[in-house]
Amino acid sequence: MSKIVIFSGTTEGRELAGILSSNHIPAELCVATEYGSAVMPALPHIKVHEGRQDAKAMRELYHNAGATLVIDATHPYASVVTQTIKESVSGTEIEYLRLLRPNDSATSHSLTHRYSSAEECAKALAEMSGNVFLTTGSKDLFCFTGIPQLKDRLTARVLPGIESLSLCLEAGLSHRQIIAMQGPFSLEMNREMFRNCHARHLVTKESGRVGGVDTKLLAAEELGLTIHIINRPAAEEDTFGSSMEAVLHRIEEKYAFALQLPPMEITLAGIGCGNEYAMTREVEKAIEEATVVFGAKRLLETIRCQARTYPYYLSQDILPKLKELYHQHPLGQKVVILFSGDSGCYSGAARMKEALAAEKDSLPMNVRILPGVSSIQMMSARLAIPWQDAAILSLHGKSQDTWQPLLSDAIRYHNATFFLTSGYEDIEQIRLLLPKDKNLHFYAGYNLSYEDEVVTEVTEETPPFVQKGLYVGVIQNNAPQHRPLLPWIKDEEFLRGNVPMTKEEIRKLTLCQLNLKEDGVLYDIGAGTGSICVQAACLSPRLSVYALEYKEEALQLIKENAARFHAYNLHVIPAFAPEGLQDLPPANSALIGGSKGQLPSILKVLHRINPKMQIVVNVASLETLSAIQQLLAEEKLADFEMIQLQSNRVKPLGNYHLFDSNNPVYLCSFKTTERI
Repeated sequence: MSKIVIFSGTTEGRELAGILSSNHIPAELCVATEYGSAVMPALPHIKVHEGRQDAKAMRELYHNAGATLVIDATHPYASVVTQTIKESVSGTEIEYLRLLRPNDSATSHSLTHRYSSAEECAKALAEMSGNVFLTTGSKDLFCFTGIPQLKDRLTARVLPGIESLSLCLEAGLSHRQIIAMQGPFSLEMNREMFRNCHARHLVTKESGRVGGVDTKLLAAEELGLTIHIINRPAAEEDTFGSSMEAVLHRIEEKYAFALQLPPMEITLAGIGCGNEYAMTREVEKAIEEATVVFGAKRLLETIRCQARTYPYYLSQDILPKLKELYHQHPLGQKVVILFSGDSGCYSGAARMKEALAAEKDSLPMNVRILPGVSSIQMMSARLAIPWQDAAILSLHGKSQDTWQPLLSDAIRYHNATFFLTSGYEDIEQIRLLLPKDKNLHFYAGYNLSYEDEVVTEVTEETPPFVQKGLYVGVIQNNAPQHRPLLPWIKDEEFLRGNVPMTKEEIRKLTLCQLNLKEDGVLYDIGAGTGSICVQAACLSPRLSVYALEYKEEALQLIKENAARFHAYNLHVIPAFAPEGLQDLPPANSALIGGSKGQLPSILKVLHRINPKMQIVVNVASLETLSAIQQLLAEEKLADFEMIQLQSNRVKPLGNYHLFDSNNPVYLCSFKTTERI
């Protein structure tokens, strides 16, 4: 295979050399300075040449290397070098490609000025007051230091190479005016440098995000600096495009070789509650080694790194950026995505992992997950309440209708219930809802690990919470109940008034026939006193129950019985069936206790909602039994099962115990067919 010659000195050039090396493709790589050579790692199959060359020396290199492809990966502003490279291949059969980093940094800052050259920028700054922070490199320094009224106001940030430092001193800058560091720099580091230099102006080139321009611009905007941008030189159109992706594609095409690109290394990291000291050392190390860090703005403000940072935390924002970064710089990308607390405790890390897995064909990657200290753990430590046997819930982003039955159930059956919240509004709402019970103790934690952290017991005397921030709650129950494993509510415990009620024995078997599941939905049509729907709701807070009833007395009884047994997952619908079913969530099971002669119509609607719905009809009249027999004859019912029940209870009467007979009831369970 003929050799490839790369003119480098940029991140893109080093990345391209790394890709060729990992694919065992020989290449000659040229850098102009000793610094360019120093930052270039030793790579198999890659030979490095240091020093500036004219067109003649370049042609001699091509001849000795047997080169058929020259890739110009020099800096976007190295227009003289680019012209020399083009001249060196002119009149030869050697192909030339320009690998040019995208000009993808922009600012909407009102205090922004653009210039066609460094000289024009320097003249404009001479007419303005205030310190100037230069980030344009060492080669243009003389344009600025040559103006006496500007020279002493300058701070120049340059590469830490001998040539750059020599040029700074030759330009007349003092040591205190020179910052020699390798970038790109984080938003936080840029801010600190601008502040320390008391800068009022930032001068930069359009070097693109890979050159760290975006974080420079953002830091300058936040501090109110005036931004001065020196535009790129007009670039000639390249035959095969200028992106890394296009150059790699052309190499594959030219040499009939499929390049194997290294996967992107992605870390999903829980960073704890917020204080940097609560972060694990493993997570700190991942952030230190990262090239790119994503996370909510609050999280990014707690870390220190030199990586590029993006205030994104949703997969729909992060995935396009990851693909863009990979296509531009496929080598050596180490990405960290930050999540508050622990990555395994109600964290967005799980959803992010799923989103990344769905993109594995279009984005080669290795994904790892690092844990953090959650606010649950920190609250446990603050109060000395163990969490290993506690209920742990998240109320964050959920409506009260969703979290109230879950929280009520957890409190009733656990020594301690820890919960994350959406804010102080949740804490206040829970304080109002919590039953007055000497065995219950409610604690709230505010901004755990921060300087303004507060942990307090919440009582009726506690001032209302109005401060915005991060809240976590704990409710301790010194006398928790034991969860029953079967339906347990007795007839005498229900309020019934003058409304007929399904007897306890029938109720228990009916619930078994309904085949209820957690996270399922149950319709109770013709709910009466609510004895079945209330008991069903009490079986699991994760079962959503909808009771349809139209009689006012019955509706009131259902609500009172639901409140009596804390059945917050029971929703009362004052309506007839089938009309009242139209806007309800699809059900897995339905009980029909009263149909008012509308059984066929109700079943038709239930089938439309869910053809696989488990349906139970409690039959106490000949008319309903006859309707079911007709539906069976017409093959409209499947998996049909009928049980005839008659229960007898023994009741004391004086010195005797007499049998008290209940009316017989038929329990019919089935699914509907397409014929319905």
